[in-house]
Amino acid sequence: MSRRRWIGIVAAALAVPVVAGFVFVVIVDSVMSGFGACRVVRQRAFASPNGSQLVVVVWKSCGATVPDSTQASIVARGRTFSPESTPTLVSARGHLDPVVAWSSERAVRIGFIPGPDQIYKRDQRAGDVTITYE
Repeated sequence: MSRRRWIGIVAAALAVPVVAGFVFVVIVDSVMSGFGACRVVRQRAFASPNGSQLVVVVWKSCGATVPDSTQASIVARGRTFSPESTPTLVSARGHLDPVVAWSSERAVRIGFIPGPDQIYKRDQRAGDVTITYE
């Protein structure tokens, strides 16, 4: 057997475990990151009277260890809603149907059907907007 062929066989034999190990690490990382990931599903958006702001309502599911929740945020029209960077103003346990009514550009009423059995967060203001809950 030639020296060149021998070096090729040794290099291939050493490369296979390295590649297999890399693939294994990538697969394990992908599976493990899925356990902590939350799924956010946008439900509805309610525009203010002149359309400059939106109340965005989402359902959030984070797996078996964290209860599902319904959350709402206020976003300026033209801005992109992001669950990571847009502050949540109300969060309630379960998947609930929102009832949102703007009375002016600076006042909004928010409720849920059915009424939530547990509320995690309920801000009274978001910027210059006053929030009333029902």
